[in-house]
Amino acid sequence: MKIPLFRPAACAEPTAARLAQSLAGVLRSGTYILGPQVQSLETRLSALLQGRETVAAGSGSEALLLAFKSLGIGNAGGGDALDEVLVPAYTFVACAEAVLAAGARPVFVDSAPDDFIPMPEDFRKARTPRTRAILAVGLFGDASNLPELADWCRDEGLLLVEDVAQCLGARAGDGATTGHAAGTWGDAAAMSFYPTKTLGAAGDAGALAFKDPRHADKARLLRNHGYRDGVHRCLGHNSRMDELQACLLHAALDDFPANLARRRAIAARYLAAWSDLPMRLPKDSAGHAWNYFVVRLPGPLERENFAARLAASGIATRVYYEQPLHLHEALRPWHGDRGALPHSERLAGCSLALPLYPMLDDEEIGYIIDAVRQAARAPGAPHPTTCQPPS
Repeated sequence: MKIPLFRPAACAEPTAARLAQSLAGVLRSGTYILGPQVQSLETRLSALLQGRETVAAGSGSEALLLAFKSLGIGNAGGGDALDEVLVPAYTFVACAEAVLAAGARPVFVDSAPDDFIPMPEDFRKARTPRTRAILAVGLFGDASNLPELADWCRDEGLLLVEDVAQCLGARAGDGATTGHAAGTWGDAAAMSFYPTKTLGAAGDAGALAFKDPRHADKARLLRNHGYRDGVHRCLGHNSRMDELQACLLHAALDDFPANLARRRAIAARYLAAWSDLPMRLPKDSAGHAWNYFVVRLPGPLERENFAARLAASGIATRVYYEQPLHLHEALRPWHGDRGALPHSERLAGCSLALPLYPMLDDEEIGYIIDAVRQAARAPGAPHPTTCQPPS
């Protein structure tokens, strides 16, 4: 059996035929950019995010940049070139790129000792007098740190920007059904609809949601060269969503609740089946969206051997992420002599993503469960105690 790391729903019939018919209607309409499909998508996303005004964008990376500029962070958005944004070190490079493109400075924050995402205390330690904002990344679908982080930002007068690229659909606070949605805790939230996300398009697309509608109004200007009513009112750039991607996202939103439930059901099966294996499983926080299922092995060699055994069984895996941000050549100068971030560096050497997505059928899930058990129990596999974090 061959199981890819991800399989989009749009590839399968009858979904593909239904989407083709919808897309043909968009093509016949002759309206391809920021038209009625995009406008109605913004309305639906607003409803998903508890009424926050939503602005469609060209990608998740662009959404992050528009969020910072709309909030006035960095000199490109009307702030100061010395404005600092606290950014998790263990995440995708677009987070730091957006801060720098906005004309601000990223300050990298280490992960918690036994978790991928930093806790509020980790952000507190990294804060300086120049800190203007916190970027909270719901890594792999986990938004559980948002309530405490939102409280701290409010008390300290800091802006909170949520990166919900991997946790759209997650909830935090009182539980999976009663907590507030990820994307509604901060001053702004940036979404990515890259195909592998919990809500995926068939290409690049993104969106933003704002607490203050005035920031949404600024983002609408910035995404379209600052143009409105025949006048360029400010300098912006091109970050427009096309009608074809919006059409696809309407179909994805129709299936979104069922797909989230499927993700959670698969994760529950994995957690139950692998609880006794010599690897660290992801935290099962209430409201988790399970964009990715990422386990931890003792180190790079054990990870390489484990991935090779799964590949021999036809199961694809992937490393998220090979290096924390402060060790990337392009970003190293911004970290300077601040020192090691040991937890992020350790995670980069031992984490591995396994297939988890709604298009997996029950037979494939059973096959993955059995193959992982065999790979983890193979001769030379690590003893469970070696998977514990350092004290």
